[in-house]
Amino acid sequence: MVLQDEFEKAGYKDILNGSISLDYEICLDDLYDKNMRPEELLGIYISRQRDDLFFLLKGDVEDINLLCDSWDERIRVFSIINENTKAVKKLKYNIVQLIVVSSDEVDKSIEGNLMFSRKLIIKGDLSDKSHIKIAADEAIELPFHMIKDDGFTLDENKVRQLSELLPSDEELLLFMKKNWKKVIRKKRNDVYDKSLKLSDFEKVKEWLEQ
Repeated sequence: MVLQDEFEKAGYKDILNGSISLDYEICLDDLYDKNMRPEELLGIYISRQRDDLFFLLKGDVEDINLLCDSWDERIRVFSIINENTKAVKKLKYNIVQLIVVSSDEVDKSIEGNLMFSRKLIIKGDLSDKSHIKIAADEAIELPFHMIKDDGFTLDENKVRQLSELLPSDEELLLFMKKNWKKVIRKKRNDVYDKSLKLSDFEKVKEWLEQ
């Protein structure tokens, strides 16, 4: 699947395209100098509700820790400059660095660093940066990715095994339904001993011993 398509299906817009950033009241000049877009920046995606912002970054450019630190600094400055704007106030605690790498051998410990932004590292094919291909097991790491329920098949064998665990006695089934049960309360040494009726206890015991 294509990463950019996953963003689009979830209702995200890339504010690097055209004048979308102005529509969302975000000034890109506060992130980098005009016409000097960082090489590693592949996109900036904002949610339909304007409460999530993803910086899509190419993680193969430099050391992953240095990359995250440098973008944390950009995000920090950007947040300070725009701290009084409605758009940034809503996004302030929901900014994510989504870093795409082409190698399996990447130290992901930086994901535990929540300073200024969350970090998420996934593997992808970066040969075409406008159509980054990712595997299904990487896509499920995306917070907004929806897993289709038609991808799951019912295991009839497990359903049968679970059914066999249920009691067959009609009275016991009725007993197990959610309802209020009056318990027997006996006070011993200033402590109440609560228990079921003996007949109910025997029903449950018989079922468990089967």
